[in-house]
Amino acid sequence: MSPRQQTAAIGEALGEEVRFVEQSAAQARARMLRFMPGQVVESTLGILGSPLPAEQRVSPDIARLLGRPARTFAAWARDNTAAFA
Repeated sequence: MSPRQQTAAIGEALGEEVRFVEQSAAQARARMLRFMPGQVVESTLGILGSPLPAEQRVSPDIARLLGRPARTFAAWARDNTAAFA
């Protein structure tokens, strides 16, 4: 799920428009380097910029670890609207 899709799901859960503001890779890198090590920043930007199919799938281990099926991001956003208020 892309950050743009996540933003839309949060907006839907809140019942209001939430704007997604895109940054260039250089802008994102500069901001992330304030609180993340460089290697983590580069890996994160690589995954967000062009994720591989394996990085986009939900691991079957989720259900095994949680003892229930994985939920959608939209369901999580609905259950956690207080975090966005």
